Formats: sequence, C-alpha cells, structure tokens
Amino acid sequence: MLSPFQKALVATIVATGLVIALVVAARGPGLAATVPSITVAPGNGGIAPGIVTVGDATVKMKPDIAILTVGATAQAATAAEAQALVADRMGRLLAQTKTLGIAEKDTKTASYRIEPQYAYDKGEAPRITGYQAVQLVTLTLRKVDDAGKALDALVRNDGATNATIRFTLDDTKPSQAEARKLAIEDARAKAEAMARTAGVRLGKVLSISDTGSSAPPSSERHAFAAPAPKADTQIPVGDLEVVVRVQVQFAIE
Repeated sequence: MLSPFQKALVATIVATGLVIALVVAARGPGLAATVPSITVAPGNGGIAPGIVTVGDATVKMKPDIAILTVGATAQAATAAEAQALVADRMGRLLAQTKTLGIAEKDTKTASYRIEPQYAYDKGEAPRITGYQAVQLVTLTLRKVDDAGKALDALVRNDGATNATIRFTLDDTKPSQAEARKLAIEDARAKAEAMARTAGVRLGKVLSISDTGSSAPPSSERHAFAAPAPKADTQIPVGDLEVVVRVQVQFAIE
C-alpha cells in the first residue's frame, strides 16, 4: 500500500507527463529539432578503434660544432688582486680565440664570480683568508676536427686552467625530421603486418603523436693546469644519435 505522500508524488509525476505530452502534440514535429541528442560511447573499455602502433627510428649524424667552456681561476689576498689576476689570464685566453678564428658572436661569458675563501678553526668563527675569482666563457668551434688543437692553444701562456667540451649539432631539425619520417614508416610497416595477420585491410591514418625525441650530445670533459701539456691533445669525434618515437593510429577498411 502506498502512503498518502507517495500517492501524491505519483499523481504529480503523471500530471507533469501529461502536460509535456500536450505541449509536444501542440507544437508538432518541429520540436524534435530542439531536443538535444545523447551519444553513448560503446562499451569497449576505452580501446581506440583500428590499429595503433609505435614506430621508432634512430639517425646517426656527425657533430658539426664543438662547444668549449673554458675558464681561469685565480686566488689572492684581496678581491681586487684576484680580479686582476683572472682578468690577465682571460685576456691571454681571449687573444688565443682570435688566432683560432673563433668569431666574437661565438664567444659568450658563461659565468663570473669572486668569492671569499674561509679557514675554519675549531671553536672559532670562520675567518676570511683570501679571495678567489673565476671566469668562464663559452666558445663555439665550427671545425670540430680542430678541437684538440684549440684546447692546446687555449691553455698556453697561463691561459685556461680548466675546460670542458661537448659535441653537438648546430641545427637538429633536419636530422629530427628524417628520424620522424623513418619512425612513421616503421609504425606503418608494423600496422600492415598486423592487418595481414588479422585478415583485414589497413585504412587511412587517423592520428599521429610524437611520444619522444632526443638528440643527446656526446661529451668529454678535460681539466687543464699550467703548464700546457707537451703532447697534442687528441679528442675523437663520434656520431650523435637522434632518436624519435611516434604513435600512429590507422583505420581498418
């Protein structure tokens, strides 16, 4: 048995339904165009239609530039003296860059700092014993085979006291474009093999996404201290690997 409240609720719902039905009947078929449609996604667990594959490609390229980070370090009793010493060293170093044919646009300051040096005695507050000045510049060498020769020249005459070098590409876009093309071809080949095995025909591409690409530079680190080494520095230049991965979705015909 329904309670009085439940009977009243049912009566209200029925009455509302009758009103809506009368309005629809009065307005005619044209009302259907204003009623929004509801699309229910197929219950496939979110699996994308068609065939989805991942393509990989690696393109090996010889680096066309070498990035040298070279610098000088000096210690002195005062900050001004340390600054003067490092400025003298860097002056000789920068003079060598001109003899190497390194353009001014390829010479940039990486960092410059002057900091106190402390002594720590047990039971006493730290005390300043002197100052250290450090300046680093970044040089772009466009003849990678001359990297060893350049490093030897930069440490002469009390020039650079430390240096690092890495090899890279001046423009990575062409090699990445080539790798991306090969990756898409790899994805298509995998999809075609899957379609043949399944007994279906591969259709058009529905979507492509770049899931990862990289052009890691090969690098070697060298530390120098005056005097410069007598033997010529040899730095082998290996290939760089440009890696691209894509995900491609194909339709099934």
